Amino acid sequence: MRNAVTHHAWSLPPRAIKAVVPLVVIIVVVVVGAFAVGQGPAALTMVVMALLAAVAEELVRAAMRYWMRVA
Repeated sequence: MRNAVTHHAWSLPPRAIKAVVPLVVIIVVVVVGAFAVGQGPAALTMVVMALLAAVAEELVRAAMRYWMRVA
């Protein structure tokens, strides 16, 4: 029986993590800057809408993958 070490497990592969971290840093800097000039709520709304669109896309992709495998 194989023991799976989950203590240091990442949900994303290392290449994806290296791509996501700079994007998160950029988003945080832009939102903080927008709050500094008084446009914070608008910037935060755009970020949330983009994240919701990405989540919806991933859900549809997962559903399509499942349906193609089952059908």
